[in-house]
Amino acid sequence: MPTNRITIDVDRSFFRFLVSLLRSIIIFRKIPIIRKTSKGFHLIIYLPYLISNTQMLKYRKLLLDDERRIMLDFSSRFKPKQVLFDEKIVTETINGRTTILKYSKPTYIYGRGST
Repeated sequence: MPTNRITIDVDRSFFRFLVSLLRSIIIFRKIPIIRKTSKGFHLIIYLPYLISNTQMLKYRKLLLDDERRIMLDFSSRFKPKQVLFDEKIVTETINGRTTILKYSKPTYIYGRGST
């Protein structure tokens, strides 16, 4: 299904994030939306035109998207593509009682506050 959105998840490497950011600026001639997460960064690029799934896959690989995320997206026809989680909740259940251990939302570094 054609899309006009490309999402990139870069974890644990600031260098990979910088390479991904610079490549996206060079290719698309615009600064993507940038969100800081607990493990790294999300880049979200909105295009003024539609691209195919094949083109999206090429761009995601070129922009260093998480390879496991790419494999999961293309392993099922029915699963939503390019999912990024806006918040992370870590819970623990002991004796039927659930406690939130960690709650975090990404911080927007550049771009709009909601996607």
